[in-house]
Amino acid sequence: MKIRIKVKLILLIVVLILAVVPFVNLTLAEIFNKSKPEVAEKLYDYYLKYPVSFQKDEVLYKRAETIISGLSRYRIMMGMKMGERNLDYSTIDKAIDSYKKIIQDYPKSKRYTLAYKGILDLYIYNGDANNLENWIKWGKYSEKDEIRGISMLYEGYVHFSNREYTEAEDVLESFVLGNKDIDYMYYFLKGHIEFAREDFQKADEYYGKASEVGWRFDGTLFGNLVPSYRKLWLEELDYKNGENKIKGRVTVDGVGIPFVEVYLQKARQGYSSRGIDFVAITDKDGYYETIGVKDGKYDLGIGVGTGILFEKAYLEKNRFNFEVLDDVEYDFQFSSAMKIIKPKAEELVDGNKFEVEWEEVQGAEFYRVKVVGVGNSSMFTTVIMDEKRQVDIRGNKAVFDIEVLKHSPSGYSIDENGVVSPGAIMGYVYSEITVYIMVDAYDENENMLSSSAPMTNYYDMMPSLKVGGKQTEGERLISKVQYKEAISYYENLLLDDEENIEALSYLAKLYIYGWGKGTSDAEKAMNYGIQVYELTGKADVLLRVLGATTSSQYRENIELGKKVFDIIPKEYRDSYYYWYRGDYYRSIGEFEKAREDLLLADNVRDSDIIYIDLYHGEYERSIEFLKDENTKLYFMSKGKLMDGIELLTDLDKNDRELILFKEFLDRYLKRELDYEERKDDFYRVYNNIKNPDIRIILNEIKADNYWD
Repeated sequence: MKIRIKVKLILLIVVLILAVVPFVNLTLAEIFNKSKPEVAEKLYDYYLKYPVSFQKDEVLYKRAETIISGLSRYRIMMGMKMGERNLDYSTIDKAIDSYKKIIQDYPKSKRYTLAYKGILDLYIYNGDANNLENWIKWGKYSEKDEIRGISMLYEGYVHFSNREYTEAEDVLESFVLGNKDIDYMYYFLKGHIEFAREDFQKADEYYGKASEVGWRFDGTLFGNLVPSYRKLWLEELDYKNGENKIKGRVTVDGVGIPFVEVYLQKARQGYSSRGIDFVAITDKDGYYETIGVKDGKYDLGIGVGTGILFEKAYLEKNRFNFEVLDDVEYDFQFSSAMKIIKPKAEELVDGNKFEVEWEEVQGAEFYRVKVVGVGNSSMFTTVIMDEKRQVDIRGNKAVFDIEVLKHSPSGYSIDENGVVSPGAIMGYVYSEITVYIMVDAYDENENMLSSSAPMTNYYDMMPSLKVGGKQTEGERLISKVQYKEAISYYENLLLDDEENIEALSYLAKLYIYGWGKGTSDAEKAMNYGIQVYELTGKADVLLRVLGATTSSQYRENIELGKKVFDIIPKEYRDSYYYWYRGDYYRSIGEFEKAREDLLLADNVRDSDIIYIDLYHGEYERSIEFLKDENTKLYFMSKGKLMDGIELLTDLDKNDRELILFKEFLDRYLKRELDYEERKDDFYRVYNNIKNPDIRIILNEIKADNYWD
């Protein structure tokens, strides 16, 4: 009797475990669904493995939705990249498998239709035209009306993406309206077709009907998020009805990628693509063609499924936008990431130098090494110079000196109180931070041929290094953004050791950046930098100080500034040196000397060169400069500038408005006012000049400074 009772008790416990544990897993999965999808996915898997569990079709669907967590695309504009969650092919395949299992095992499931639509969406997201076509054909022969309707819609979408608009409409003629869950897709697709045909009135009507029908706000539309404000965007679109077409191709390793969204925005709009402003879709071979657009400056971009870009590098072009005055061709190219031989992941650097080696790329003229630094309170990406102070590196390996990198020019952030990030002072590589290494390959014309930096990947797989040793007390204060305390610490060190190089170096940079608005002291910074040079013969710290010196500080320290530039030896007179000295001459009004130096600064095709030419009345020289294909003016129109400058040649040099314009250029070039004051000064001049020829140029200056 006792044994029977024990057996019954054990059986009861087993039943309870089998019943309760799956329920607990499911409950926890629901909790972690959005905050920690990777945890939720595992809990759903545990639930599906239990022999006693119910609603497996619903759990399979939730598992798939959790894995993909929406279909937001990786958006790449000409001047900005906006990636979100990384989904590789294997991860997306897990979601597809969940949907397929519902189709195979649960034909009566409420999620059956959504699972079918999910399969189609993910094949579009992956740019997989073959599997998409097979599943569209499968849906045509389904016994379920809704499945056949969805199949029809996606077949129409494929024709639309291939710019076969008549064929798309022929397919849609058989679509039967009346199902609110998918009718919105029909109206959106009809709107897309009319948009591509440039019948914007009809497109607006169809988008309006889609809005009237409504849609699931967490739903998808042909492998994308639903562009819910497309109608409002179309109503405000002011560059349509033009004659210029933008055409191109999206390729990965030379193979065209279908179903890629193409976005177009006015230049300097802010890279805020939300998926509503697409103007084209790539066809089965990866080609696209936009609607006709008006003349103007534009920023072009694409939206790509993240799986397509996994371990693929974007071959970036050195431009942020382009001017459209005729038809334009622009390609987006990706390639398999090149390999870095060393360092390996999380390699420890013991000493002041480290070596980077990479595989050679056919046709590469030179390489550039970049670091992504992740510290306590900042993150930065920048190109670094090797121990010979070279940025463009020949060969497939280079040695880097940490002491040089500590003081090399770098990007940095500034908070609302004017406080810079520690990297501005401590440089690229220093103790106790992890640095990820990337290498880009270029041809002789500076076109990127390959890169080791994939668009999407897992950071723990990337080559990286960590500098050994401990930070000094002063460095710890800097890394904690305690700059005033660091200054006190280092100044006390100098009382005991007036030739302490660490103290002199960091004080030079601490004083040039200051510890908030209005705290920078260029005189002290330059003098500390001079002491470092006199003691070591190295000018890296001085160059770092010059790179952060403002125009007003140059005017306040004219003789000291001249001394600094004069003492820097020839081996340090690189592109940065001439850029900084050009700024110095510009700030003190020696514009011709500034022009000479700015022309020597590689990759600095500054609009200031044009302004200097206009100030001196060197109109022909400015036009020749604009005709140079290497001249890059990111936000001004070369064509409009040349037209305006040609007209200025007929003006009397004593013309009152021309004199007013040149007086403005003098103030502008010297940066006598801050940004907002310069803007007010510009509009005072603009409102007092009626000459249409000068106004052409003023309008380009306005665009250059984003004063619209």
